Amino acid sequence: MERNLFIELLESGEKVSLYSPHFEGEQYSEFENFLLKYKDLYPEDVKQIVYRLDIIKRDGAKDRHFRYEGTRKDRVMALPSHLETTSLRLYLLNIEAKILIIGNGGLKETATYEEDVILHRQVKTLQKIDIELKQREQQKVIVIKGTELLGELSFTIEED
Repeated sequence: MERNLFIELLESGEKVSLYSPHFEGEQYSEFENFLLKYKDLYPEDVKQIVYRLDIIKRDGAKDRHFRYEGTRKDRVMALPSHLETTSLRLYLLNIEAKILIIGNGGLKETATYEEDVILHRQVKTLQKIDIELKQREQQKVIVIKGTELLGELSFTIEED
């Protein structure tokens, strides 16, 4: 099934800007959906993840703030880092340590994300977005200027 999306700017910053995929027909971006779904069920976990994002916005999106997820070919990372423990995982793309495209996530109850249908779907969605972004970066359709993602940020991905 094809889904249209737009990479929406959530917050612009000097060191890091936050974006999130916003699917056509959805009221909220993926990150907003994550917050709305889990803020009441896991308030401490959500607070820890938001706190880590605040640190990243202040200090920059260095690798130490994240868990590596996905494959070596993509830029998929997860919060919280190994420094914190939460029941939730939030998946994102870290682009040049200046732009975070924050996706969705879920409850982490398995050893790996691949073992959980919901988490696996979240990572696969970001991997597909990453492939599209890389192609557009190579073609100069999308340009990274500091902490800004400029160019055509609407596109379609194939979802399983």
